[in-house]
Amino acid sequence: MGYKHNIEEILDVGYDVLRKNGYHNVGINKILKEAGIPKGSFYNFFESKEDFAYKVIERYGETNAEWMQSFFNRSEVSPLESLKSFYRFMIETNEKDDFLSGCIVNNMSIEIGRINDTMALKANEQFMSWLRILTDVVRKGQELEEITIKFTALEIAEYLHAGFYGTFSRMKVLRNKDYMDVWFKLSFEFIKR
Repeated sequence: MGYKHNIEEILDVGYDVLRKNGYHNVGINKILKEAGIPKGSFYNFFESKEDFAYKVIERYGETNAEWMQSFFNRSEVSPLESLKSFYRFMIETNEKDDFLSGCIVNNMSIEIGRINDTMALKANEQFMSWLRILTDVVRKGQELEEITIKFTALEIAEYLHAGFYGTFSRMKVLRNKDYMDVWFKLSFEFIKR
């Protein structure tokens, strides 16, 4: 009896392939090879490469939101320190990845967001789900008078996360975390109360 393929396993492989290579540099055959599945099995789960990428972004976004919520729920330090810990962890993760990949939602937004409305909407939906989590943390920091109230919690969350995503471009070009470190230092100086 043959191996029964699991859609989550295929999406996890696809996440890694798309994150490291980009949407346009990956064909169906590469996905099939990496996932170890026949073409027929792929089309049992996905209508097209676009449908596959859409579901990869959706799975990654939802999984990442769950992880983020858990990260902040477990935190035993103040909201400001929790945010610092979160971004330090993200910087360290990219450093361990040798600055190759960044975030698939960011990568796909840049690569095809402008030319594919369906993918752009899905990427933005995932990004906004993360912002809601960050906004709650910022709001708590404002209530504790450790984060500025000159801007709304949502504006600060957007500033932090969109700014951090901007560092991915510099990270890939420079192949180091120097700009991430500058962003970190300046951002937390700007938002503190």
